[in-house]
Amino acid sequence: MIGDQIPHIYDEVPGGPELLRWFGRVPSFHDAEIISLDLRRSGKSFLRVHGWVGTEQVDENGYIVLDKDAVVTFTLEEIMDLQLDGFSHQNVIFGLKLQRATERGRSNYYALPQSPEDIEIELEPCFGLDGVIRAKRVSISFEPGVPDEPSMDRNGS
Repeated sequence: MIGDQIPHIYDEVPGGPELLRWFGRVPSFHDAEIISLDLRRSGKSFLRVHGWVGTEQVDENGYIVLDKDAVVTFTLEEIMDLQLDGFSHQNVIFGLKLQRATERGRSNYYALPQSPEDIEIELEPCFGLDGVIRAKRVSISFEPGVPDEPSMDRNGS
């Protein structure tokens, strides 16, 4: 999960520095699985993602050995816009970008006035859910380990 994102956004978001310490780098969330997305029209909404760090080792089946599994929760407050597409029994993303919100030509749809401090989470498409969520505030928490609920095996079975 080597990321090309600028680390400072994680330094600015509550819980971001702790996540950087856990993974040892800016996470890209490549091939991570979206566990849940709980959207609320008021109050806090939650995006839960199972991520990890890929090592340079390969197991006996030819798969990359993964390390530092964690269930990462992005807590979003005051969601002002979102565009989501695709949802499936498994929702694997190519990557997740946490960044200051960019201009996407959708300001007429915003529920709140836009600000340069707005944050967006971009879920890059692979299989299942993808899209962009723009919010006024984002915080991060995580639990080391794999999700409790059953999910698809990360090796594709």
